[in-house]
Amino acid sequence: MDTDNLKVTRNLTLDDRFHLLLHKKIMNKTGSARRRNKKYYKDQYKKTGIIPGPLLLAGKGIMDGRRCSGRPRSFDEQTKKRFVEMVIASCDPSSQGFIFITQKARTIKNYHHWLEKELNRPISLVALRRCVKRENLKSYLNKPDFEDNVPMKNSFKSEPVFDLIQMDGCKFRYLKIRNNNGHWQKPQVIEFYDTGSRHMFILDAYFSESSWNSVDLFTQFLMSTPFPQKKIRIRPDNAKGFLNLKRAINALNLKHSTPDGFYMESDFSRIHSPKDKAHLESSHRSLHNFEIRIIKAFEDRIAKTMPGYIFGHGKKEKITITCLDITLHDLKESPLMEEYRHEHNSTKHYFSENGKVTAWVPDQKLAYFFSTGIDTMTFSPGQVKEYMKYGFQKIKATVSKKKTIRFDNQDYYVTLGVELFSSHKSTPVQISRYNDKLFIFEPKDNGILLGEALARKPFEKPLGSLAVQPEANELDQIIVFLEQHSMVVDRPPLIEIYHKGLSLVMTKQIFNHNQKRYTAYETKMRQPKDRKGLALFNAFVLDCQNYQRRTHVAPYASHGEI
Repeated sequence: MDTDNLKVTRNLTLDDRFHLLLHKKIMNKTGSARRRNKKYYKDQYKKTGIIPGPLLLAGKGIMDGRRCSGRPRSFDEQTKKRFVEMVIASCDPSSQGFIFITQKARTIKNYHHWLEKELNRPISLVALRRCVKRENLKSYLNKPDFEDNVPMKNSFKSEPVFDLIQMDGCKFRYLKIRNNNGHWQKPQVIEFYDTGSRHMFILDAYFSESSWNSVDLFTQFLMSTPFPQKKIRIRPDNAKGFLNLKRAINALNLKHSTPDGFYMESDFSRIHSPKDKAHLESSHRSLHNFEIRIIKAFEDRIAKTMPGYIFGHGKKEKITITCLDITLHDLKESPLMEEYRHEHNSTKHYFSENGKVTAWVPDQKLAYFFSTGIDTMTFSPGQVKEYMKYGFQKIKATVSKKKTIRFDNQDYYVTLGVELFSSHKSTPVQISRYNDKLFIFEPKDNGILLGEALARKPFEKPLGSLAVQPEANELDQIIVFLEQHSMVVDRPPLIEIYHKGLSLVMTKQIFNHNQKRYTAYETKMRQPKDRKGLALFNAFVLDCQNYQRRTHVAPYASHGEI
């Protein structure tokens, strides 16, 4: 939970707190849905003088009102699956899954009629409309019958500075380097790029467009520049790894967005629509020329050359691929990437906008924008480190009534966010694993981080390590402190007293108060080191329980019991 944000919220007047929570509730809604929700909550607040419950939940990052209220789903997974199949198949003349339907006739009401007739049961029309938005089906409903009717929207039109930030990857053509397995592989660069000024914020090299790499670059972007207090559209490519950014962006908005202030909108490019990224495609041509400079800089590391091909405009062209005996780390550590980014930002370029050719220097145009007196905000490394947890691969799981997760033959105990899970029924979630820890997320595309869970026992062999580690929470710090003082930690009882209010400060106080007794106890024991460590930990647990009984520390309340 974001305790700092809660403290700020409590200090506001009731009216100000209502308007802030209302903003967080409706910030991702548009059009009539946004207007209806805004009017509904304003009317409720005016009648009762009490902030409605769904707004209070929104302040905690819980946006799914149906799940919170206990109401059943509008339709089941089978119905959703068949609806999605119908929509996708109906815009493809070659598909056997459904008849082809001309674009003008692809209405939700038509699909609603066919679904009810095929499944022989009533289906909510409103639920189908929500499904279209949730499953990104609008591009299929609007897909033209003929390719020459593709709209020119977002193609080389002018954009205000810091209105549209594009993100995309570009795989190298002319060189390969050693991957982690020692094999030859083409690296690719991923960049964040302001459409209005053509300023390149971040440029970094990876081997893939994975979830982790996209989040890593996103955190670099957050620390690279001040952000204006306005709506900013982020347009990544529709690659699978980039889609994961919806979660991190939603979490960022919940924590930092304000009415008429900072707000980051996910505006992903359409599938098979390169014109949505036209400005970046132009930038990629320059990057391919930059590859030759990399080859020249590492000419003493050329291992061999091999034939290759590129395809463009229906033609197959022969090229020569150079294999450089370097690693991704070598490329990242060299000054070449930053030199290229600086050269791009500080050089005058000619750009085509609205049918006209204009020239400017990206750095100068961005600097002029900030000089106009616009309010800005910045992010510190500590603020963005939390979003790294969104980069790991996610799978479906369930939090039990006892606040545990069974995964890969291991029992995990929820340590953070335990109050968000019901004590009366299991809760579906998505999880990511990092060594002996699970990160728990809402089970939807833009689902935010709900909490963490810890394995019953530490892993003897960690699965891997990262150059930048996810930030340790308070419980992690307590475990490290106890292990540094010769204790063998039994995690379940420690998690139990942690849920009852044990803090790091309290841990140190209890240990320091009883340190002499622990030392004497350890000296008297004639047991192996592990047995001594476990006995010391058990003594510590008893001291904690006695302390908590004396101070009457209240346990967390379950969300299902509020």
